[in-house]
Amino acid sequence: MGPELEKAVHELALRMRMIRAIQEDIAPAGALTEREALILHLLDERGQMTVTQIANAWPNVSESTISMTITKLWRELGLVSKTISPENQRVTLVELTDKGKAELGMIFKQRNQRIKALFDSINVTDEERQVLISVCQRGVKVLDQFLSPAKVPKNK
Repeated sequence: MGPELEKAVHELALRMRMIRAIQEDIAPAGALTEREALILHLLDERGQMTVTQIANAWPNVSESTISMTITKLWRELGLVSKTISPENQRVTLVELTDKGKAELGMIFKQRNQRIKALFDSINVTDEERQVLISVCQRGVKVLDQFLSPAKVPKNK
């Protein structure tokens, strides 16, 4: 990677984490936690999933913790629906509700506004934007391979 790029990535990552921490500290009461937002995003990207499939995305978090989070998203917030699988009644299927899609849309809108403000303030050119898109897309492919359940051990 090279020392200059490594330093630049670490410095940018630190500042992004600091901004996220500040935003979490000033988030209004009732705002979604990071895990809740990630579950909504995962369901949006992959569609209907079982609780176990969702839990497999977090190998260091117990399935019961994920299940409790999903129950909150379902019962208290109405952002997901839960149904029993017709093929196997021991399996619960989870998917986004219209309200969940709208909430996720707001999260994406806010994130896009922050990213746009950053890119505008540092004057990202069209060429740089295309390079960033390409690098991000390649990164997603590599991380998807790493995050596949078969390759990530589940801690008990």
